[in-house]
Amino acid sequence: MDLILTLIIGVFAGVIASYVFLMYFLKKKKPKIEISNHISKVKFKGEINYFFKFVNKTDSEIFDIRVEPKFYKPVGDIKGKNLQGKDIELIDDFFMHIPYNKSDDKHNLHAIRIRTIEKLDKNWIDDSSFIRLTIIAKHSLSGLNKVFFKDFNTKDCITTKKFVSGDDLGVA
Repeated sequence: MDLILTLIIGVFAGVIASYVFLMYFLKKKKPKIEISNHISKVKFKGEINYFFKFVNKTDSEIFDIRVEPKFYKPVGDIKGKNLQGKDIELIDDFFMHIPYNKSDDKHNLHAIRIRTIEKLDKNWIDDSSFIRLTIIAKHSLSGLNKVFFKDFNTKDCITTKKFVSGDDLGVA
């Protein structure tokens, strides 16, 4: 009887320890992305472009990155408010993978700028509209997905300054 009880306690303790370790490990193995508070409106390749910037802060590469900016406008109905969305078309929006910040990364490949040539400040209908930038990515070791988003609630987030290079999400 003591042997069976010892085996049951041992198996139970092993399952609990494995579960705690796995949850701790998996919590650390999710993508981490930071998105800038600014939209940079600058002349690029002879035309006005609007840039969004985000940085891979994960401790390894991320892959299957999907980036979706949208204009949203609240629309009322009988029971409350809903959001009506309109896609913002991006240029150069396909990323298979983004490396992590390595000390030998001289070109800051972990810091990404995406752009559109849509006239965001002109297409911004009214003060109730906003832009939501959604980024979906997978961690290269665990394969776990995570969704990140940033809401740009006013036209004040559009600036004529350029993004600073590297990890910095500011403009200068």
